[in-house]
Amino acid sequence: MNKKTTRTVGILGGMGPEATVRFFELIVKNTDAAVDQEHLRIIIYNFPQIPDRTRAVLYGGQNPVPWLVKGLKVLEKAGAELVAIPCLTAHYFLPELSRRSRLPLLDLVTETVRWTTSSLPGIRKVGLLATEGTVASGIFHKAFARRQVQVLEPGAAGQKKVMEAIYGRQGIKAGFTGSGPARLLQEVAGELISSGAQAIIAGCTEIPLALKPRRLPLPLVDPMNIGARALIIRAGGRLREWPLP
Repeated sequence: MNKKTTRTVGILGGMGPEATVRFFELIVKNTDAAVDQEHLRIIIYNFPQIPDRTRAVLYGGQNPVPWLVKGLKVLEKAGAELVAIPCLTAHYFLPELSRRSRLPLLDLVTETVRWTTSSLPGIRKVGLLATEGTVASGIFHKAFARRQVQVLEPGAAGQKKVMEAIYGRQGIKAGFTGSGPARLLQEVAGELISSGAQAIIAGCTEIPLALKPRRLPLPLVDPMNIGARALIIRAGGRLREWPLP
């Protein structure tokens, strides 16, 4: 890999930290490299103090944009030339971030919709597992609607289970990625499939830490893996040609 033909990647992480670690790992695993020197240059800024995005979207909580902009400036100063943010709720703020930063930002939502509609031909309904903030923001609904795909979301009880799986005392953000959160997410996914979903979108970057594809009878679409592969291409790296899990 020629340094002159690749761009230095920045990852604005910490939302949450374990999802950031997984995103970095996915970039490494999806890169076709035989030796260290053939991997991309990557700068990770783990910034967990960024205010909660769901609280900001739904409840008038502290605006995370100034913090996100601060993180982008740190990455720019460090030499990043292309940035990904492995937090899907934060993508609600992507238009404002693009106006306030000179760095190109990878849109994980757009990449997810593009992959889903091209790789799952004929799909017309998807189920969305995501934070309340992401669901309420409508970012997936609007993006899929442009491709004539309907997004099904959980009912109130189901959404409560999703939030418990992510934010609960024994949820994914607290470091629990085992059977507890997985069971809650699988239950809600099953309800969405019964309502007609032809695939399930892991619309929060923490969801794939607990819910694995083998637990579902239909495809589990992972924006993190899709985003990692898209990022490699945009950065000028070589993509390992294996199917997405």
